[in-house]
Amino acid sequence: MRCNICGGTAFEDMPKRPLARCTTCRSLERTRVAALKIKEQVRPQPGAHVLHFAPEQGLSQLLRDIAGDNYRAVDIDPPRYAHLGIDVELFDLCHDVFTLPRGRYDLIVHNHVLEHIECNYSVVLIRLAQSLSENGAMLFSVPIVGGDFTDAIVDASDEEKAARFGAFRHYRHFGRRFIAETLGMIFDMAPDYDLTRDFPPEVLREANIPEHHWHDFTGTSIFVVRRRDLRV
Repeated sequence: MRCNICGGTAFEDMPKRPLARCTTCRSLERTRVAALKIKEQVRPQPGAHVLHFAPEQGLSQLLRDIAGDNYRAVDIDPPRYAHLGIDVELFDLCHDVFTLPRGRYDLIVHNHVLEHIECNYSVVLIRLAQSLSENGAMLFSVPIVGGDFTDAIVDASDEEKAARFGAFRHYRHFGRRFIAETLGMIFDMAPDYDLTRDFPPEVLREANIPEHHWHDFTGTSIFVVRRRDLRV
């Protein structure tokens, strides 16, 4: 096994996920799938305009190497990323998404972000897609847990939200039975998920992508959509 982002060969366990995280660049399974799709499918050109939400360490370096000064990293809590040594701008998706210029970005990346926002995630996705250039791509993943879709926005104290939604405030989960009725109503996308249509098994094994993520929707599933895929 070798991390396809940094080349590291040592991995450490995560809760219920043995050898999931690269010890060098801290990549997770979904991060490594994202890197495969960026390198082999999206293939952004040098100097591409890239917008990266909640920037992961290894993926951030990969995108900075491609985009150079056109790389923009944003998050609602920039101090969390001081260890990356990059400028992460304050950005609140629920309010600032409407400030994004239309047709600007060649690549927008956000992994496991939509579950945390306290607003209409569909509108956020639509507005992000409208910010893509003509041939640009948006690459993202979401938690997919069980079969059912759940979504809740509540008027409560921070302590009450933590008790109800956990320390990381997961306000929604995208159940695998309802991908077509949620994300699939926003974008024209495949009704199933099969990584082996895009990458040979030996490539997935080398990048340490466990087989249970290959053929079904999971939290490691990476979606790639373009502005022309909007159905609304």
